Amino acid sequence: MNISEPISRWIASEKVICSAVHFGSGANSEAKVTDEWSDLDLHVITRDVEKVKSTKWASVMPELGFRFRTIRPATGGVEKLTVVFEDGQMDLILVPQTQMRLACWGMRFGLQKWHQRLRIALNEIHTCLRSGYSFLKGEDKWGSFYQRVATEMAGVRLDDAAITTLADVAALDALWVWQKISRGEYCAAQHMLHCSLAETNFRLLRELRLRRGQSLPSFGLARRAETLLTPSELSWVKIDACANADELRRATLAAVRGLEALMGELEITWSLPDLP
Repeated sequence: MNISEPISRWIASEKVICSAVHFGSGANSEAKVTDEWSDLDLHVITRDVEKVKSTKWASVMPELGFRFRTIRPATGGVEKLTVVFEDGQMDLILVPQTQMRLACWGMRFGLQKWHQRLRIALNEIHTCLRSGYSFLKGEDKWGSFYQRVATEMAGVRLDDAAITTLADVAALDALWVWQKISRGEYCAAQHMLHCSLAETNFRLLRELRLRRGQSLPSFGLARRAETLLTPSELSWVKIDACANADELRRATLAAVRGLEALMGELEITWSLPDLP
């Protein structure tokens, strides 16, 4: 079953929802990656976040076969509501109407140029909208605002100073990983490899691709890496190690080499510290 039709009907009838924007690969008619695992990503402006969160999904959309729902923090201090049905799922970024009005007002007067929190929030929205978006509700009131965010904001970016800081921290974490391997704490080493070194390299690679004007998925650091990246680029970010000393050491060295390669491609003067 196509879950978008009943969800669209619910959005149209739910009075506390002021606006709903479909974003991500599913909102782009030219997207190359849509399959049975593709979810419905929605940016929702609402007068009552709690009412939306407490929706009785099994009653509202009985034909979809409700399974469960969960709520997680999202960027910008808002929440993401995920609802899983038998034939798919939807992710709703729930933004209070008062908060979005303040953002709209701030952008109207150019406050994002010096107000860091507003600029970050608008850039996060831009990153979601990058690959395309379409309105399910509220375009008459909010269309011009989303258009401005999509065309005028830069999206999530890293300047040279932020990149250098990330590289320094990753180098220190590489030393930490090496120490944990030497102590036989393989799970801790494995965890840090993914949470710090791979995370840093993915962030640097995203910035590199943006500076080169290359394509990116709408959001998510590692999305479609296997299809978008060259073999050498993939080697910079891929972690492939079981929980044993030899494989973890090889993976750590590969991650450090990837970090050095990325810093070189970004043309930032940086060298690996002389670590013990």
